[in-house]
Amino acid sequence: MELSDRDMEVVRVVGRFYQLASSHVAALLFPDTTGTPVDRALARLVRLEALNRIGRRAAGAQGGAGAYVYQLGSRGWWLLQREGRYRPYRAINHHMLKVADVYVDLLAAEKGGGIKILHAELEQPIGNARPDLTVELGLVQQRQKASYAIEVDLGSEKPRIIAAKCAAYVEAFSRSLRNPFPYVLFLVPDEWRKSEVSRVLGRLTEGREVFSVSLFTELAAGFSATP
Repeated sequence: MELSDRDMEVVRVVGRFYQLASSHVAALLFPDTTGTPVDRALARLVRLEALNRIGRRAAGAQGGAGAYVYQLGSRGWWLLQREGRYRPYRAINHHMLKVADVYVDLLAAEKGGGIKILHAELEQPIGNARPDLTVELGLVQQRQKASYAIEVDLGSEKPRIIAAKCAAYVEAFSRSLRNPFPYVLFLVPDEWRKSEVSRVLGRLTEGREVFSVSLFTELAAGFSATP
């Protein structure tokens, strides 16, 4: 199976995020084109079994059909030399898609000139903590660099789970597993969840200074100032 360099880029980026909507692929790899090239590329990769189409993402507030969601197909798994047996996801994972949303929003903020993405990793462990996204950013206005461990929170986890995540970060912080230690940013969907996470953070007795919480809609502001 021969794929173009652009096709391989699509396979790699879908493999990196596990699941992506077509809108994510467009933003990441086809930012200055119409929807036709990305739709054709995705359809071709599905036919070649390099990708697998799962279904449609729920439509946004404006209505209309949601974007199709993709994951690696069996040949894509082989192309990326993944270990183990190919086991596709059976349903859309909204948390994975939201992580991709956050990364796309970061790219938009970079394009706007507020930040510069210097490095980004998915699920990079910090001791027993496993942030959804770890980024090193150049903060343009502050003329400095800062690292962030981002927790993408959809409001479904109980406060004790959030507290356990915080405890893992505090342990890593106390052991100086990263120098400098990243700021831990919880991104949440609404004010109610922001208050709930803030209450958990307020009970921390150590390492409180590295934690903060912001709405998804406040993403750019969340990087404009450290906690």
